[in-house]
Amino acid sequence: MTEFLRRLDLYSKGPQGDNKTATYEAFFDNISSVRRYGRDDRVGPSLATHLDQISDGQDANFTIDIEVWHPGDQEKADTWVSAIEDALTSVGAVVHDTFSSPSAGISIMRSTASVEVILRLLEVDLIARIDTLAKGTVTHVSPSDVTLDQVADLPIASPDAPLVGLIDSGVQAEHPLLRGCISEATTVSSAFGDGADRHGHGTNIASILLRGSIAEQLATGDWDMPPCRILSVRILDADNRIPHTRLPQSEISDAVAYLSSRGVKIINVSLGDENKVMVGDRAPTIAAVLDSLARKFGVVFVVPTGNIIPAKYSGAIDEKFRSDYLWRLLASPDSGLIDPAPSALSLTVGGAVPDLRAATLGTAPIGVPGWPSPFSRVGPGIDGAIKPEINAPAGTLGQGLDGNDLQREEAFMVAVADGRLDSTAVISYNVGTSLAAPHVARACAIVQDVYPEASANLIRALVLQSVSSGDSPLQSDQAMSDAVRNAETRRLIGYGQVSEQRSVLSGERDTVLYAEEVIPLDSVHLYTVPIPESFFVSGREMRGVTVSLCYDPPVRARRMDYLGSRMQFELLRGVSPNATVDLLLAEEKEARKARKLVGRKLPTLSSLSDKQRIPMQPSRTARSAGANQVGKFVWRSGLKRFNENSSEFVLAVQNVNRWDSPTRKQPYAIAVRLWVGDELPPVYADLQTKIRTMRAQAAVRAQARG
Repeated sequence: MTEFLRRLDLYSKGPQGDNKTATYEAFFDNISSVRRYGRDDRVGPSLATHLDQISDGQDANFTIDIEVWHPGDQEKADTWVSAIEDALTSVGAVVHDTFSSPSAGISIMRSTASVEVILRLLEVDLIARIDTLAKGTVTHVSPSDVTLDQVADLPIASPDAPLVGLIDSGVQAEHPLLRGCISEATTVSSAFGDGADRHGHGTNIASILLRGSIAEQLATGDWDMPPCRILSVRILDADNRIPHTRLPQSEISDAVAYLSSRGVKIINVSLGDENKVMVGDRAPTIAAVLDSLARKFGVVFVVPTGNIIPAKYSGAIDEKFRSDYLWRLLASPDSGLIDPAPSALSLTVGGAVPDLRAATLGTAPIGVPGWPSPFSRVGPGIDGAIKPEINAPAGTLGQGLDGNDLQREEAFMVAVADGRLDSTAVISYNVGTSLAAPHVARACAIVQDVYPEASANLIRALVLQSVSSGDSPLQSDQAMSDAVRNAETRRLIGYGQVSEQRSVLSGERDTVLYAEEVIPLDSVHLYTVPIPESFFVSGREMRGVTVSLCYDPPVRARRMDYLGSRMQFELLRGVSPNATVDLLLAEEKEARKARKLVGRKLPTLSSLSDKQRIPMQPSRTARSAGANQVGKFVWRSGLKRFNENSSEFVLAVQNVNRWDSPTRKQPYAIAVRLWVGDELPPVYADLQTKIRTMRAQAAVRAQARG
């Protein structure tokens, strides 16, 4: 509000000096109206449904989550929460739990209250939002006829393998697919006596984390050694729900603190609140808590997009559903991400159609392998960030060719360990985006195993540089430009699917460079990236570059600018380092004004040719909205040297402050993958030689300065 009033004061003074427009004129001219935040703004979508169904005078109690405005000052936040709590208890309502996070900018409480009390709460200015409780994940399991003999004596994880955290319904630690790989199955919740799985969901997830594609290994009988051990913390009950007396924010925060104390860097959280569909750019509360915890503890969270019932976005399931379900999914206002999928610092994973097996005659799968599952929710994330970043196998549904009913076929589902207490099956088949997330957490564990000192930022960056998107699942439409189709494709699958091998290994024709650094706000870092000689070989063989950037800025759930700073990168060629800095600074309004005063007119990035400014996709504008960024470019012919600087790339990394403390320095990680086709000479040894030469030259320059 202070900043808003400052801008309003400058705007009200009109044009000043040589300026033809008032300061912040565009900002204020885009405001059509201002109104008081009121009752309707405080009603969550699930609560609204309940209130609509209650007749006047009907006496009913509901357990609700009450979000209280967080003023930024924790002492004042606690005072506000206490005031609401006292008011509730004075009228007979029960307060079960409270949670407040100054780093996320969130205060929330769980209470059971009458309709009359809820209606009175909706008029209280200190309250931001009220809604009923989260829905648990519904699972539809199909048991298989796999026997114990088929999964006997499987290889177990090394005692030195990384610990991966699993926050879920617990695990059945002695299941044959998990046995010997569970470091601990515990709980930090007062609602449970132990960490054993009473639902089956956590055991499903754990089996994919450890074993990857179970169906493939069942078919071949050749089982890989698990890349990690699991430390499971149970927070869900036998119905796959958070106990009604505890807030999910509290349970997750306690679980993460425990996991971090045990040295865990990677945490799979296959949870989602179907009541909390993201609307607009506002961060959901659990997502904001995850982002705050990711920064505090230096961990990687992996979360799913959440599931949606096809009928909810499609209406009637007709004969055209199989051919246009993706367009219906994209067009629906109900298909957005659910909390905590919009978490900016987490790796969010969408569901993909897996490799398919033969199904019942007369039934056809929806989608083809690699396409989004018909129940997988879509982005974008907060402030238009690319979400999901990744998609992974989650199963699909079938549709009868003689009718329009959707069907669950084992051939279209994902094989998992059956963890249900009332089941005698060893393996079952299931579908859902929850099953996609552990594939990515597994890739993160493989990175940590090879690079045990890697930060959370570097783990994310190395995983993201490995992604491949393939062809767009959206069919060509003459009424839609390539740019729009690409943007819509990213809403479905993000940057693509992960390669476990490319996440950790450089090959002769596929080599990765990486760096971790700390950058001050409103600063630029430059990296010289040698271009392999293979890139200059003439011919039409493809060669390409991928850049990934990951950082962990502070967040505030209720701010318009959710991220405290915005990082971005550009890949330039044939431009000197000094000119690169000028080009980036020229993008900033105040810098342009300063240069105008001293009579200097600088070129801008947009004035460069494509051979100088590599036109990576997605564009800088699209990718820089998020904290997990990837840019790619492919050349279909050899490069030409056009000046003395054209034998190297200059990778420019910029950090622009939005509201963060001006003195804070931002950690980040960057990875660059350079690759060539099979017909071109290898790049690994060439790059190794070039980098050694660059380091030797830098050492000589440093000695000369000394």
